[in-house]
Amino acid sequence: MEFKIGKGALEKTLNSVVRIIPPKSTYTVLQNIILEAKDKELSIEATDLDIFIKKVIPAEIKDTGKVLIPGKKILEITRETNAKEIGFKLKELNLQISAGNAHFNIPSLDHQEFPEVPKFPEKKWFDIKIGEIQGMVESTIFMVAKDISRRPMNGVLVQLKEGELKFVTTDGARLAMCRAEKKEASGEIIVAPKLFDLVGYDNPDEMIELFSEERMLGLKFADTTVIARLIEGPYPNYEGVIPKTFVGNCTIEKDILDGALKRVSLVSSPHIKNVKFDYSSGGIVLSASSPDIGEAKEEIPCVYEGENLAIWFNASYIIEILRHVTTSEVVMQLTSQSTAALLGPKAQENILYLLMPLRIEGWE
Repeated sequence: MEFKIGKGALEKTLNSVVRIIPPKSTYTVLQNIILEAKDKELSIEATDLDIFIKKVIPAEIKDTGKVLIPGKKILEITRETNAKEIGFKLKELNLQISAGNAHFNIPSLDHQEFPEVPKFPEKKWFDIKIGEIQGMVESTIFMVAKDISRRPMNGVLVQLKEGELKFVTTDGARLAMCRAEKKEASGEIIVAPKLFDLVGYDNPDEMIELFSEERMLGLKFADTTVIARLIEGPYPNYEGVIPKTFVGNCTIEKDILDGALKRVSLVSSPHIKNVKFDYSSGGIVLSASSPDIGEAKEEIPCVYEGENLAIWFNASYIIEILRHVTTSEVVMQLTSQSTAALLGPKAQENILYLLMPLRIEGWE
């Protein structure tokens, strides 16, 4: 195997592929990637056994071949070189790399040790613009549960139902949902969040194709093919917990709410960041206290319609939601002091966030 390739293209591709390499693994072969030179192209493959990725980029191929080589080390060499073009030559089981005046000799492995790649799913589900999927992912992925004992909630629910595509995530205390119109066949899958790290978002108008069957998901876009094992369900019945009627509606400027919450929560419990919201037609009064730190109160303006309510929320949860809202105003829809509330960007009905109140004993 012998080929030459531009540094820029190689570094960009390696940056994407190497993301899938697990930081720690007893199966050391997973730290390696496949380089295969043939047909004027270099293909690069990596896996963590749950996800397989393959990218193809143009290269000047002098001799075809395939090699299994440490992925992060090749990326480091590529990143640090100041040469515009890098040469690779496989001699026995050593990969010789020439980059300007720098030369490296890296031991490789037999490519047959690389895990067997699953068959790519044949059944196409739907396609979607990369920019659209990026927006849906960014609006929801931060609420994926971190608790590994709740396996389905460790993933993103991708659901197509009644002409509507939904991305849903929940950690049990809150829920995020983003919707888009999509007319293809109904279905639903649960996918690992890290899958979306492998999608390049440089060209938002480019299409990405999704294929799904037999617990496997396949993605095709640009120069990339991805095969991912699905997370087995069932996913929680999220539709049953989304309230339909409300006793109070509040419209407030995002930055005002964000700033006030950050200030008042400074004296709240460091574990649950409990802040009390007192809603009335005059505005919202935010308050918090803890015996060791002190107390704080701040009144902020809003447009409120409905019953006067006092509700405790985790300030950290709301602040995190506000970071992902792109509108200048948000709407809070309230049900009671102990049941779910909805929070979302004003005039963007395709995005909603559900938040459960805190139960604080002894409060007025």
